Amino acid sequence: MTVPPLEDLVLGLPEIDDDHAESIALWTAARDAGPAEFGTRLAAFVEHLAAHFAREETLMRRIAYKEIVHHRAEHARVVVEGRRFAAQAMGGRTMMARAWATDWVPDWYRRHVLMFDSEVARVAKAAGAA
Repeated sequence: MTVPPLEDLVLGLPEIDDDHAESIALWTAARDAGPAEFGTRLAAFVEHLAAHFAREETLMRRIAYKEIVHHRAEHARVVVEGRRFAAQAMGGRTMMARAWATDWVPDWYRRHVLMFDSEVARVAKAAGAA
C-alpha cells in the first residue's frame, strides 16, 4: 500500500485545505530545521495548529457538528503535547521533540484528516457551508 503524501490529503473545503497547506509547510520547516532553529520552527508549527483548530472548531459550531466534543478533545490533546515538545526543544532537549515531529506528526496528521476532518468537510458541504 502506498501512503499518500500529506499534501494530497485535500478535502475540497478551502477554509480547511488552506490551513492544512500552511500546517504542512510549517511542519516541513520544523522537520528540516537544524538544531539552532528547530525549537522555534516547532513552536511556530504548534501555534499554527492551535489557531487552525480554533478556526475549525468555529466551523463545527456553525454547522452544529455532532462530534465536536470528541474532535475538540483531540485538538486539545495535540496542542498540549506539541507545546510540551516545543518547550523542550526550545530548552535544548530536542531528541524526543524531533522524534515527535518527524515520526508521530505525519502519521497522526493522516489519520486526523482521514478520520476526523473528512467527516467535518462532508457535513459542512451537506449543510451548504462549503
